[in-house]
Amino acid sequence: MFAIPFLILLGCYIWFDPFKVIWNYDIYYIKGDGGSLNRNFVSTMNYLNRYKQHHYDSFIFGNSRSLCYRIEEWKKYIPQQSSCYHFSESGGSINGIYYKLRLIDEKGEKIRNALLVMDYTLLRHLEQDGRPFIMPPVLDHYRNFLTFHAEHFVQWMDVRFLYYWTKYELTGKFTPEMTGFLAKGTNYQYYDPVTNEEPRLWEDSLIAAGNYYNKSRLKEFKEKQTPSMAREYLSNPRQRDGLRDIRRMFDKHHTDYRIVISPLYDQVQLNTNDLQILYDIFGRDRVFDFSGVNKWTSDYHNYYEWSHYLPAIADTIMARVYHDK
Repeated sequence: MFAIPFLILLGCYIWFDPFKVIWNYDIYYIKGDGGSLNRNFVSTMNYLNRYKQHHYDSFIFGNSRSLCYRIEEWKKYIPQQSSCYHFSESGGSINGIYYKLRLIDEKGEKIRNALLVMDYTLLRHLEQDGRPFIMPPVLDHYRNFLTFHAEHFVQWMDVRFLYYWTKYELTGKFTPEMTGFLAKGTNYQYYDPVTNEEPRLWEDSLIAAGNYYNKSRLKEFKEKQTPSMAREYLSNPRQRDGLRDIRRMFDKHHTDYRIVISPLYDQVQLNTNDLQILYDIFGRDRVFDFSGVNKWTSDYHNYYEWSHYLPAIADTIMARVYHDK
């Protein structure tokens, strides 16, 4: 009798699959709001659903900040016949990128072109944990299968999550107090499952109309700038080994790659020792650092909010890093 409530919750979790980690879906982003999904898991499963049809050979890797690097613009600098996929994740980690490269290689596919979008927040993690960030089991050769599903089920068992999720499912309305428990997917309607891109066209339309940077949004930028140098993260030999694994995969596939260090609004500069390690592993002509204080990070108009910059900045960066070519 004591187990009945637990079994009911377990059955509802499997049936409703609030985080879309139980069943396979042709399109993962189909609703405006709901349980926030593990972007790494979505990117991976969507790739596995489509790679046999599209035979992707060119990839953009990185955390959510990489999403402003749009494939349509990137194709100006790589062969036009390239089949492109945006292999993004939330938060980001070194192994998050390497394991995706390994998966592509294990499937017998090519990696002809690659654009890696990094920052100090990504480089400090060899891997990430926690429900929104934990590595998809298929990328980890299923070693973390139980941990992955336990993380999601524990979130489902949270009384507050159950309340807000049930309320949203019944009413279809996203209210402010749901923030932090559910995801308001305003841009899901623009999601392209073939490229795995989710352009922020809703915000772009507000920016174009001059209606985006209101008082509420300007508060998001307040006191976020802390010009400084990031800690040295690549002194950890495991981090460096992970980066060397990435380089070896590029060498195996003769990949034409570029690595971009993002211009973050906080104006924190990548540690110079970490930058030198990236130069040593990947080559000085392949790594481009735009972190720290510069004309982009000094103007909030270049950002959706303090954490993500606009596609116009990404377009300029791509033009620079491919200029020599």
